[in-house]
Amino acid sequence: MGYLYMILVGVVLGWQAAFVLRAESTRALARFIGVGVAGSLVSGILLTPALSEGNLISGTYTVDALLITMAGAIAALAACHLLHMRGFFEPGLERR
Repeated sequence: MGYLYMILVGVVLGWQAAFVLRAESTRALARFIGVGVAGSLVSGILLTPALSEGNLISGTYTVDALLITMAGAIAALAACHLLHMRGFFEPGLERR
């Protein structure tokens, strides 16, 4: 059940980020959703047991564990947006 929660959090936050940032292509929408899911899974699996007493994998749901999972997804989405604004995802642009 913990994996399902982490995936659902990543999908919802990725979709909201794409909506707020006005992602106009389906490729950008898929990128935001994928990054949201990856960020929530990584933070839920690695950071949550280290930083809180709850563990979503073992079924110990605490508010701390849920917030850490959401914060991980938001941090990954922010990093993705920053890289996108610098032209990292555009194949034809020159990088400085």
